[in-house]
Amino acid sequence: MIIAHISPRTGGKTTSVGWHSHALHERGHQVAAFEADYSRQLAEWDACSGGFPFPVLQQASPLFYKNAPHALQHSQIGVVDCGHAEDHRTIVHSVLRIADLAILNTAPTIADIDRIERLPMDQLIDDVAVLRPDGKPPATWVLLNRTVAGAKATNDHRNYLRDRGWNVFTTTIPNAQLYAQSMLRPVTARGSAYDELVTEMTHLGLLPPIGDQS
Repeated sequence: MIIAHISPRTGGKTTSVGWHSHALHERGHQVAAFEADYSRQLAEWDACSGGFPFPVLQQASPLFYKNAPHALQHSQIGVVDCGHAEDHRTIVHSVLRIADLAILNTAPTIADIDRIERLPMDQLIDDVAVLRPDGKPPATWVLLNRTVAGAKATNDHRNYLRDRGWNVFTTTIPNAQLYAQSMLRPVTARGSAYDELVTEMTHLGLLPPIGDQS
C-alpha cells in the first residue's frame, strides 16, 4: 500500500509523513517512508533524530511510479513525502499514478484553501486517472493541520471542503511545538494526533489489516 501526502505548497507534509509513519510503525504496521521531495527535509530529520525505526527511501523522481514498487516490500506501507504540487507536478503525478490513498494536507485558512482551488488540486488528482490501471483517481482525504484549539475556522473550513466534495478527516493536527520542533527530539507517536489519525483511518477501512499491506 502507498499513502501519498500532498499539498499545493507548504502544508506540513514532511511533519505529517514523519509522525504518520511513526504512528503506523508503533501500531505494528511495517513502514517505509519515501522522500519524493528535492528538499530532502525528511532525510535530514531522519539523520538528526538518530535514525527512524523504518527506512527512508530517496525517490524524488518523475519515475517514482516505476521505481517505488520495486523498493517496497510486500508487507510494507509506503508513506510518501511529495514535493509541492505547484512546483513539482510531474513528481506528484508520478506518485499518484500508484498511490492507494492521497492525504491532502492544508491549514484551515482562506489562503491555504485558496491555493487548493487555484491550482486546482482536484483537477490534478483527477487527471492522473487515465494513467492508473483502474482508470480512477486515488481515494483522497483532506487532513487539516496547524489548527488552533477551539477556533471556529477549523469547523467552517471542514464544512466548506465537504460541501465541495472533499472527504475530510475528523482528526486534526494542532499547531503545537510538539510537531513544529520534531527534528529536535525522537518521535513517540502514541497518544498524539497522528495516533488518532491512524485510529480514524482504521475505522474508515483505509488501512489494511496488520501483516497484510497489499
